Amino acid sequence: MDNILILGGAGMVGSFIAGMLGKGVHTLTLVDLVPPRALLNHRVMDVLSIPEQAPELLEAATIIVFALPEDVAIRGLECFVGKAPSVKALVNTCSVQAPFQRRAEQLFPAVASVGINPMFAPTLDCAERPVVLCERRESEVGNRFAVLLKAHAIRVTRLLPDEHDRAMAVCQALPHAAILAFAFALERSGCDMDTLQALAPPPMKTMLSLVARVLHNAPVIYWDIQKHNGAAQQQRDQLSASLGMLDHMCGVDTPEAFAEKLNAVQRQLGTYVDVYGETCEALFKTLSPSRKSD
Repeated sequence: MDNILILGGAGMVGSFIAGMLGKGVHTLTLVDLVPPRALLNHRVMDVLSIPEQAPELLEAATIIVFALPEDVAIRGLECFVGKAPSVKALVNTCSVQAPFQRRAEQLFPAVASVGINPMFAPTLDCAERPVVLCERRESEVGNRFAVLLKAHAIRVTRLLPDEHDRAMAVCQALPHAAILAFAFALERSGCDMDTLQALAPPPMKTMLSLVARVLHNAPVIYWDIQKHNGAAQQQRDQLSASLGMLDHMCGVDTPEAFAEKLNAVQRQLGTYVDVYGETCEALFKTLSPSRKSD
């Protein structure tokens, strides 16, 4: 039986991890600035104050889960050195894996380091949704977490930390940057939202829905993805360059070049054009009000 300490255990991801682990035979202790909603053993405190205020938590822990923003998680690693003698695994849920994993290897070289990054908001039904499991070297604890995730019908993909961050720059940083850029441009437009809502076609409603989804979550989630992933800058540069290319095409009036660029995108997507075309059609039907029968 493991004694598991979940830092940030009252947050969205921390609660998700605690919910899975709480069904096992482990002893769980959650630490956060606010109490968790579930009736679980917890301490309300700053996680960085644990070594001074509750050193017994670190002394007893065999697995420490860092369900925290990247910078706080790394600071936690640094202040826990030499104070967790029984720990055999460090688990993090960071959106960017390489910085935490490198620091963990430096400070806790004999301890397994496992990253778990859900590719969805954990408030959603997790069945058939993807989660990335990251390790520099396969470990017994990592394998146990993979089994636990799969037992909840979650699709597990294993990546090295650097592989994870490169993939997340495209899968997360790029679309989030596009959504945020749209949101910032919308705010600067000064348009009346009631008018936009009355006129908005399905693509506009889709973008507004994505913006609303971002606004329902903590800003730090999206900040960490953009700020701490070294590969995200390249994707933002590509996004800016693509807007510049579109602006140039319109400026010199080259519809043929525009069409050829879209053809190139279609060649890249291949058969996924039809797959996602059908998905978009279903989404647009959801966003459009149903017609009343006469």
